[in-house]
Parts: sequence; C-alpha cells; structure tokens
Amino acid sequence: MDRRRFIGSSVAAAFGCSLPGRLLGIESDKGWQRLFDSDASRGWTFFQEGVGNSDLHNAVTVRDGVIHFLGSHYTGTDAAPGHISTKKSWGNYHLRLEYRYGLDRWPPRKLQRRNSGILYHMGPETDRLFPNCVEFQLEEGDVGDAIMVDTLALMGPSLGGTPLWPNWIPAFPSTYQEPIVSGGIQRQWHKHAGEYERMDDWNTVDLYAFNDQAAHLVNGRIVTTLFKLATRDKNGRTTPLTAGRIALELEWAEIMFRNVMIRPLDAVAVASILKRGSD
Repeated sequence: MDRRRFIGSSVAAAFGCSLPGRLLGIESDKGWQRLFDSDASRGWTFFQEGVGNSDLHNAVTVRDGVIHFLGSHYTGTDAAPGHISTKKSWGNYHLRLEYRYGLDRWPPRKLQRRNSGILYHMGPETDRLFPNCVEFQLEEGDVGDAIMVDTLALMGPSLGGTPLWPNWIPAFPSTYQEPIVSGGIQRQWHKHAGEYERMDDWNTVDLYAFNDQAAHLVNGRIVTTLFKLATRDKNGRTTPLTAGRIALELEWAEIMFRNVMIRPLDAVAVASILKRGSD
C-alpha cells in the first residue's frame, strides 16, 4: 500500500480486519477490536494548529498498518502540533497500542526530547490545540505521566514504589492538587513511577479507563494511576469525568503507531478488575 494522506483516503487494507490477539500480545481475543475504522476519514478527525481540519501536508499517513506522523512524506514548512481524534466518545474501556519514534525532529524542538501523547476523555467540542482532556504522556523520559488539561484527578499514592491500584482507600487525602495556570489553561501534572520505556524500539502502552479512574501501563507495568477524574466549573463545582473522545498527538517529532486496539469493559469486567486488579 502506497503512502496516502490521512483524511479522504481508504485504509481498508491496513485496518479492515482484526488480527488474532496472540499476535498482538493480548491475553485473549475476546472483545478486542481495532480502534481505527476501515475508512479513517469517517471514524476520525484531523487537526493541526495553523492548518485546520484537513491534512494538507501529509502530516499523517498510513502504510502497512503503521500510522506515521511527521515522517519523510511530510511537506509542511514547520510541524505545528495537532492530533487525530475519534469521532466517537468512549467510556469504560481498555486501550492498547504500540508506538515508536522516528529520527526527524522539528523546530523549535529540534534538540529537545521527542514528544507525543494519547489524549483521552476529550469533550465533543470542535478540535483545537490543547483540548480539555487527560493526556497519557509519551514524551521521552516521561512516558506514562498524566497531564490533566482543564481536568482534575487524584493520583494514586505510591505504596512501596508501586502506584495504588485498583481501589482507592478512603483514608488517603481527597483534596485535588491545585492546577498550574498557563496560557489560560489549567494543568495538573502527575508523574509516573518506574522506567520501562525503550528509547529506539516499539513500546506497548495500555490505558484502563473506567468509571472515574484510570491506569497507565508501559510495557506491561502500571506506572500511573488516577482516581476521581473530574471537571470543575467556574463556581468550583466538580463533575465526574468518565468518558470522551480518544486522540493520538503529533508534536514536532516523527512518531509511528500500530496495533491500536480497544475493548469495552462491561460491568462484569470492571467488577473483576476491582477485585483482582486485572481482567
């Protein structure tokens, strides 16, 4: 399959069928599906700052099942950040994907760490830079961090170096860390525990998101846990944050994604996780 522009192209050959779970390192085939639709332009949106909602410069292409951001095919004069996002809102799910960085980096981050992220629990509003969301950070050295963009969470305390999961203990503090305000955006930054990323190879990351909590895994290890996910209005009232769109971020660095899989978690699966820590 030749390289093709993301929006308006058919990627049925790359995403039209489901691979067996055993080929993806997934314990069971049950319930897993590709998050990409066979027609990417139907199931996903594109956004790049200063460019808009059409991929005019081949910022995102798909070849042999690999989603490629800002590679040699990119024709833009700079590499302003953006993302591709599902049109559908997701709640109560287990997301799994693989990512690997390429070599190209773009000003003003030509000498900085390569950076990207998974954005989740995004709202239904029109795509824009820095949408309200939770970011599963994929920046080199910070993989697994959680950045709360105009959202809130309590970070699971580290118990013997391992983030608390899956049940919140009522004895722990329940006051949200006050966000840092910059550029009109409020952010909390919750740091990961443990270094498991591979700098120049494929990495597998997992996101468990159900009810108002989430866990970030890097190559099979939990590194960050979040509880009591919420939004807060101008009057200080909080509302649980339990669902939203999912996005993959492009941010001044070449990066590739593959095997982007998701499985819904029903009430039985959630109960099993709360009891056993996995499902």
